[in-house]
Amino acid sequence: MKTLLIFPPQGHFTQPYLSLPSLTAWLKQEGFPDVTQMDVSIQAYDDFLSRERLSRSLEVIRGGGGLNALPKDGLKYSEMERFQILSEIELCGDEVVERIEEAKGVLRSQDQFYDYERYLWAGRTIEQGLRLFSAEYWPTRLTAHGFVMRYPIESSRAIVKAIGDEGENPFIEYFREVTLPRIQELDPDLIGVSVTFGSQAIPALTLARLIKAWKPEVHITMGGGLLAYVAEKLSKRPEVWELIDSFCMLEGERPLLRLCETIDSGNTEDFSHVTNLIWCDKKGEVHTNPQENPLDIKTLPTPDFDGLPMDLYFSPELVLPLAATRGCYWGKCVFCTLFTVIGPGYRGRTLEQTVEDMRQLQERYGANHFYLAIEDLPPNMARALPDKILEAGLDVTWWCDARLEHEVFTQDVCDKLAASGCRRIAFGYESSSTRVLEAMCKGIDPSESLEIIRRVHNAGISVTLYAMVGFPTETREEALETLQTILDHRELVQEVSVRVFYLDETSEVFKRREEFDIVEVFPDPDADLQVYYDFRTSQGMTRREARDVYLEFTQALRSHFPVFQNTNMLYHELKGHYFLYLTKHESWDRLRLEVLDRTGEGAGDIGSHPRRRPGLRTLALDYDRNEVDATLVDIDSRTLRPRFQSDLIDEEDRQRFDRELAPMAPNPSVLVYDPRGGEIQCLSPAAWQLLERCDGQRSIEEVVEVFPDDVRSEAQAFLRQIADAGLIVSEMTQEVLG
Repeated sequence: MKTLLIFPPQGHFTQPYLSLPSLTAWLKQEGFPDVTQMDVSIQAYDDFLSRERLSRSLEVIRGGGGLNALPKDGLKYSEMERFQILSEIELCGDEVVERIEEAKGVLRSQDQFYDYERYLWAGRTIEQGLRLFSAEYWPTRLTAHGFVMRYPIESSRAIVKAIGDEGENPFIEYFREVTLPRIQELDPDLIGVSVTFGSQAIPALTLARLIKAWKPEVHITMGGGLLAYVAEKLSKRPEVWELIDSFCMLEGERPLLRLCETIDSGNTEDFSHVTNLIWCDKKGEVHTNPQENPLDIKTLPTPDFDGLPMDLYFSPELVLPLAATRGCYWGKCVFCTLFTVIGPGYRGRTLEQTVEDMRQLQERYGANHFYLAIEDLPPNMARALPDKILEAGLDVTWWCDARLEHEVFTQDVCDKLAASGCRRIAFGYESSSTRVLEAMCKGIDPSESLEIIRRVHNAGISVTLYAMVGFPTETREEALETLQTILDHRELVQEVSVRVFYLDETSEVFKRREEFDIVEVFPDPDADLQVYYDFRTSQGMTRREARDVYLEFTQALRSHFPVFQNTNMLYHELKGHYFLYLTKHESWDRLRLEVLDRTGEGAGDIGSHPRRRPGLRTLALDYDRNEVDATLVDIDSRTLRPRFQSDLIDEEDRQRFDRELAPMAPNPSVLVYDPRGGEIQCLSPAAWQLLERCDGQRSIEEVVEVFPDDVRSEAQAFLRQIADAGLIVSEMTQEVLG
């Protein structure tokens, strides 16, 4: 029997995900060796970001008029983002097409990846390549972190429309021309599709539709984190059962194995004995089978990554995921819904098994870096795992999430964690308000948590904090207290991941709404797959106030945290990249000293005879790009909606903004592209005039002499701002550049 396991687009492109390797290893162990795993997500990224494919996108966009197709006498809101993207494509599209393969090569090369200037250029070029590709399917957007269409995935009706939209769904053509022929060659009997993220919903069902059109009898089952939330709702839509045959609920090992056994026996119609399965029989009747407790994680084998395209991921070294536990040993946080995905209970492998997993993966794949994909580092593991790693003589580095356990993270434990290769720990800090933490049932004391953070930092381990804004009844003052506490201790914290709280229907908060002062919930009548809800409380912040505080958070983080500042923030969300840089430089302090603080050295130094940086490319625009960007950011950040599943402003809102907002009047600007660093910046005509006069021959006084006497000092100050942006080089830099 042939089994094919698929990870569909879109997932982060830096490393493989754990779902397929875990299932592959299990099936092989249990007597089904003919298993093929296919990471279609990374294959699609690699194909989309190719010179040939982007050249075609550029041709299609220009064939449609490109930037010239937009009006010259005023931009409506719905035209602003199109203007934003098309102006960049017009300016640097040819350069991106020509150098996209080079950029991918930088991210895959150890020598070039750790050359930080080259890394930043490659990251920006990849980002521009994705914007160029997406523009062909406007308003669809594929990024390094997500895939969204104008069809909300909270609606099954919208999803059905999306999977047939040839003009806006880029995966229809790609799957038909590239993925389906590969599947046809394998000719599997059972196909399992892992759908972990909302961004995978439309691509996964698009692929299922094409597979069923080719081979109706093949059994397609879907599982994964997202399906744990929406499978029961999806099962009520008859159209879904034309695309797939079953949903595996919770952890997939047991139901997938029993599906294999059933189909291998020749039974392709009756799956009533397969626990944790939702399926549809030949008569169209949907069955929800009984649930069974998950398997003992100690019985599961080491993940098997064989067959995955390890050389395609956009990293020079892989950070392989490894699950030492499943579930959360604390399990009391009222906002958490982990049990929805993995089922009840907490289970862990032995420390010896975890170390042996690392050893096997190191031997088989040359993997020296690991992400322990666990909810929280258990106390016994925090204390004992470092010794086990060191005793085994493993030369590895690793990172994980952990709970702020006041009795566990002593300085001795932290030092041992660092000695064993731990380079980064992410803690669920959430709030510095004792009242809010008690309402969350976090079971931690904020002042003691700061001591833990200090010890971890002192051990040389990078600290990431998760923070939450807008928990029911939280006041603005409490939220800002959290921000201020983090800022006051920024010498100890390297990253902060902040989000606005939204109400998950499977959480304890939702079930006990009255206890949390939630007086009203706002369901969307058209969203039959809705999971997250907006709500109203009688006290504490309003939802808009929570969103405003969130914006204050993000602005403060950009101002005070180096990893978020300027060029440094480009790819910080790609955790594998940040972790690899930590590993390369051994600690946060060295990474900051040797790399981040040196980024842009020389910027701001204009010397006595400034010269604009060689090779700059420019594009004169009819509108002020800075004004366009600011308008889009403001509207996007202030449009209140639960957006963990969708990330585009819907069509109804777009039309409303077009009616309510006056069109943006023409106001010339100049877009400047630096091919050396890949940055795009916008200048006013006056600023561009200043920059043009920086020819290396004129003194500062001569550069600004074309301006009236009363604004020359202001012009000089502005000249230094342009230099800070890296667009001007001093005499010393000119000599280096030749």
